Amino acid sequence: MNGLDIGQIHAEYGGCQLEIALSPLDPLAAADAQVLARQTIHAAARAQGLRASFAPLPSSSSAGNGWHLHTSLVHDGHNALTGDGDHGLSDTGRAYIAGIVRELPGLTAITAPSSGSLLRRRPGYWAGAFGFWGVENREAAVRLVPASPLLGPEHTNVELKACDASANPYLALAVTIAAGLSGVADSAQLPPPVQQDVGGWDDARRDAAGISPLATTHVQQRENLLSSALVANVLGEDLLGAFVACRDADAAWAESHTEDELLESLRWIY
Repeated sequence: MNGLDIGQIHAEYGGCQLEIALSPLDPLAAADAQVLARQTIHAAARAQGLRASFAPLPSSSSAGNGWHLHTSLVHDGHNALTGDGDHGLSDTGRAYIAGIVRELPGLTAITAPSSGSLLRRRPGYWAGAFGFWGVENREAAVRLVPASPLLGPEHTNVELKACDASANPYLALAVTIAAGLSGVADSAQLPPPVQQDVGGWDDARRDAAGISPLATTHVQQRENLLSSALVANVLGEDLLGAFVACRDADAAWAESHTEDELLESLRWIY
């Protein structure tokens, strides 16, 4: 597909919904590939008299679309996340995940930033509605995909579920990698994984486990964004200011429109 290497393509949960996995690349090339893949798919659909949507939630009755972001670290030619600790992780791998989990509130304001993202952020939509990690837990905001005997030790990667195609892929990758590396830099401690769908728990049980919901309103997401020193450092003052202004305008428009009108307005943007 336009020179892109595709790892797999298969039918997804929603009607006429497909998932495409692009093969691993370095961060800048991966962001370029994501943009090229979307442009190619849009062009191919138009050539057939169709339209493709990558919107976080194309309609209130449809399954949502994610851009699930997988990252790993390489050191001396080998996967630095893989080790002989719990779940096949190295000390670096545990700290990398801990850094991402720690920064989730501010991070997701960049990786799933739009009004459509906020509407999709609910249990059952594989959108990472709560701030926790798990091993192969598809409802976790951060999912560890461990190495396996079939694929080998280089396979370990970390998936960020709380990410969608309304994000700028370059900014999303930058803040995600920075969050993980911040954990490595200060040897952040990783809490135990959660292997259940916490969306079925009540608030008291989640509170007891230290699991908080990620923002579902613009006000809360804006506060989380502006409270994140890491995101501010990665973006810089000018870019952060421009980003917040765009999100404020998005939210202001949404306030005077119904949910269906909002979703319709975003359906063909992404």
